Amino acid sequence: MKRVFIFTILTLILAFAGSPRLAGQPQKQYNFRGTYYDIRRAAHESETVPAKPVVFLGNSITEQGWWKIILRNDRIVNRGIGGDNTFGMIDRLDNILKLEPSVIFIMAGINDLANGWSEDTIAHNMAVMIDKIQASSKDCRIFIQSVLPVNEAKLAFPGARGKNPAVESLNEKYQKLCKEKRVTFLEIGKLLSDSEGSLKAELSRDGLHLEPEGYLIWADYLLKNVLKK
Repeated sequence: MKRVFIFTILTLILAFAGSPRLAGQPQKQYNFRGTYYDIRRAAHESETVPAKPVVFLGNSITEQGWWKIILRNDRIVNRGIGGDNTFGMIDRLDNILKLEPSVIFIMAGINDLANGWSEDTIAHNMAVMIDKIQASSKDCRIFIQSVLPVNEAKLAFPGARGKNPAVESLNEKYQKLCKEKRVTFLEIGKLLSDSEGSLKAELSRDGLHLEPEGYLIWADYLLKNVLKK
């Protein structure tokens, strides 16, 4: 019953959330600012947060997850911003670290790939974020979540078309990086993928962003494997 209630809430939320931001045609640039980005960032910085929060950092895929509800944890703080990339996340990481988080989950990279950045550059940016977090706190637990694949048949974002091989390559680099930095890599993408390695069609309306059921699968994995009480 509780699962049905949460699913209904997520369905209504996503239905009225509007069109998420993601790069359209590939355009190699590192700009991450814009009206929506600035509004969301200002809202984040004015928000009152709990002590030692659990932070989810990412783009629209993270932003659209109602983590506090589906993970049943009032200490969760959502720091996803639609359209953001690793450059933007580096830029706002200092403000996040001021919150003294106990845990940080990061999912990042698809918008970078859609804008033509190489997997090496993106992995380097992820390394910068990990280093900044570790320099700020020895106790903060870091979880790097794999970039989700897309579903080409349903994909509504030209910039992300044909990127699944790059997604796979980037995730391999992330996995290697996590071993080097001694942080945890979470293979979320495989939970949501079909036998061909694409995002399951039934879990996405536009081939990239998740339907509520996708978030519930994701959350269930985190509850059982990471956030066990």
